[in-house]
Amino acid sequence: MKLRRILQRLPACIPFIPMWVALQVAALRGRRQPVQRQLEPWGTGVSVLIPESGTPDLLDATLAHAVAAIAMVNEPVEIIVQVNGAPRELYAELEQRYPAVHWRFVPAALGFNGAIEAGLQAVRYPAVYLLNSDMCIAEDSLIQLLPYRAPTVFALASQIFFADSTRRREETGWSGYYVQGARTVVYEKDPGDMQAARGSFYAGGGSSLFRTGMLREYVRDSRGYSPFYWEDADWGARAWEEGLECIFVPQSKAVHEHRGTIKRRYSADEIDRIMDRNALLFELRHHFTDMDGIRAIGHLAGQPAATRKELATFAIACSVARIRGRSNACKRSGFDCTAVIHNYYSPPRQDGRPTVLWVTPFSVYPPSHGGARRVAELAARLGRHVNLLLLSDEGASYKDANDLQFQPFQSVHILQARKDKSGQREQDLLTRMQVHAPDGLKSELLRLQQQYAVDLVQIEFMEATSLVDSRLGTTPFVASLHDVYLDGGEQDAAQLKVLRRYDTVVACSDEDARWLQDLPTQVVGNGAVDRYAHSLPSPPKKQILFMGPFRYQPNFSGLLEFLTRVWPALLMRHPGVELLVLGGPESAAPRFDHAALRQEGVRVVSEFVDPAPLLAACALTINPQQEIRGSALKVAEALLARRICVSTTAGARGFDQLGASALRICDSWPAMLEELDMLLGNIDHRHDLEQSSDSLRSALSWDGKAEQLLALYRKLLPQRFNQENRR
Repeated sequence: MKLRRILQRLPACIPFIPMWVALQVAALRGRRQPVQRQLEPWGTGVSVLIPESGTPDLLDATLAHAVAAIAMVNEPVEIIVQVNGAPRELYAELEQRYPAVHWRFVPAALGFNGAIEAGLQAVRYPAVYLLNSDMCIAEDSLIQLLPYRAPTVFALASQIFFADSTRRREETGWSGYYVQGARTVVYEKDPGDMQAARGSFYAGGGSSLFRTGMLREYVRDSRGYSPFYWEDADWGARAWEEGLECIFVPQSKAVHEHRGTIKRRYSADEIDRIMDRNALLFELRHHFTDMDGIRAIGHLAGQPAATRKELATFAIACSVARIRGRSNACKRSGFDCTAVIHNYYSPPRQDGRPTVLWVTPFSVYPPSHGGARRVAELAARLGRHVNLLLLSDEGASYKDANDLQFQPFQSVHILQARKDKSGQREQDLLTRMQVHAPDGLKSELLRLQQQYAVDLVQIEFMEATSLVDSRLGTTPFVASLHDVYLDGGEQDAAQLKVLRRYDTVVACSDEDARWLQDLPTQVVGNGAVDRYAHSLPSPPKKQILFMGPFRYQPNFSGLLEFLTRVWPALLMRHPGVELLVLGGPESAAPRFDHAALRQEGVRVVSEFVDPAPLLAACALTINPQQEIRGSALKVAEALLARRICVSTTAGARGFDQLGASALRICDSWPAMLEELDMLLGNIDHRHDLEQSSDSLRSALSWDGKAEQLLALYRKLLPQRFNQENRR
């Protein structure tokens, strides 16, 4: 049966021999290293281009709003109306009412792509806003977009609302896609009350700002989509594949009447056919699904006769060979175009500050563990002095992040490049170093260095240090090690081999730094937000707090020992005592279900919560960790919130030389029991120990830690900081 079907379709396959050749050429071209397009700044001046065909009643309102919007732009501006397929006399009244508008008329109906191509011939300025004739933009729509015109950006999309507010928002301007079988499914996502600019798969051709030069090129290359649909998706896909970005700016708003002209010129069946044809052409050009080779030709041969005729041209085959080849190379390098919708953007600064890229294999926001807290707090301070970018894996863990958390960064690029498996075994360090440097992360690291002209890259965590393979040229690389795992064992050589490729290694404690041998090293310890001045003495309620997310194994292991060796006796001495454990989302996993956690008075919080109010409500904190590297940020957080931290010797690592009266270091479990017994029973003595000196607070403040890191940047980038000072 299958052979018979192939033989039946064979005559229809013959016209697609050029397409078959194109697919083979694209496969070969896809083996090359993708070349990123480099662009200059946008320049000044904005054109508004409105393609129009027979709807002067709607165009009147569109022009009124566009005129108000360009009046707010402090640059050269123009409005161009490209009328096609409608007589000029229909617009006589509008021409009189809007004499400053540049009116162009073509008798033939050109379709969406053709009208834009014709109108672009008259555009004078380097930025062009494509505006549908049934769309009304807000007065500030254009000025909301203009600050985002970075050299890395191809297009900026406005947020779309329907004039009928009761309609479901299937059109918003914020777009993504997913693959379903042999189909690429494009969708638009409801941004709700989102404030931050986000990555978008493409910028819609009815209410978006584009680079004029690139748009001319892309429109010329998208003639195969005429007369309508999928052109703008093609432009967006090409931009991302060439290393550029499309950004959705929700503060720029437009209202769509949604009364287009297509249904007046085409039957419903023909509209459906053209949409299917263009979806197929998009897949042939961009290869997002697994439709390839014989399967693609067979699929083409099964299309309606009109579609076969339109897609079996030599020009279409050439475009497929060229564009699909680049797309194949981009995907082969590890770039995942579905992830762009997770990116966040701030308007780029034009102050000449150095650009620093931080890369983390773990999620940072919300900061649900110590390493994330460190990155977040340092970013909040370093973002004032450098143009800071963030590239992060673990995209699935960012679902609870909010827009405000990303403000320190010029842009945030979130991937789910690492493919963890549920319930997988604990991996050794060398395996983790391979797993936490996946191709997708390496590819995006290369792209960002090139497109943002990055001056310095900082890799967070030892697990990700193999990303130094993606160093571009001589860009300085800094390894920020939250834990130094060197221990004199057999894995040391492999670690040192990687670390020697870095310009500097940052350690979190002097103890860690001593393991780094002759490597160039900078100690930037962990700190905390100074809440001391606004904190009250601990309340009489006997509540103990442990800020120990279970994703860090020493937290869980130390807690179990504490619950076994200390808690039962403490509970007998102080009936009603409570232990609140901030275990994080991971603590809900079955592997952490332990009888010790179900003891009387113990409560585990299995979600991310802000520790500040819990610190204020507790009597004291504990840190029962037994074997750690780096330093425990939870110790500093307790001390600067006017709370005692009762810690094991290992848990106090990095803080034991501070002489802090509120840090009670115990060298055994019996000693910890006695210390807790005394502190819970003697509130006056506890309040005395909670006092902190100005020097201690200064030593633990994140502000001081950020200054240490900034001093390292100045040392590694003296010329860039000198340029900034001269400005």
